[in-house]
Amino acid sequence: MALDYADEFETAASVFPWIFGVMAVVILCVWVTVAVMIGRNRRVLRQAGIDPTTAGAQLAVRMIRGQPAAPSTSSRLAELTDLRDRGLITPQEYEARRTQIIAGI
Repeated sequence: MALDYADEFETAASVFPWIFGVMAVVILCVWVTVAVMIGRNRRVLRQAGIDPTTAGAQLAVRMIRGQPAAPSTSSRLAELTDLRDRGLITPQEYEARRTQIIAGI
């Protein structure tokens, strides 16, 4: 009977490195995913003109003051181009508004 327990122990001991390896890979994948998400969030905040290290405080101050988070210049220009392409504004209105947006940079 003692021999049976020894065999079971050896089987468990031989499987342990595989289980440990799989868990290590899963944990590594989670860390990489979190790092990529943090990097993307920081890039989006920088593009919106917000310092990533103080984003929470900056957004809180804007909310307290009643100022919405300002869209980026590129998104405003893209929206303006979309309005022109769909025929919702004239080419003259497009140029006038585009000039205003660029002047505000």
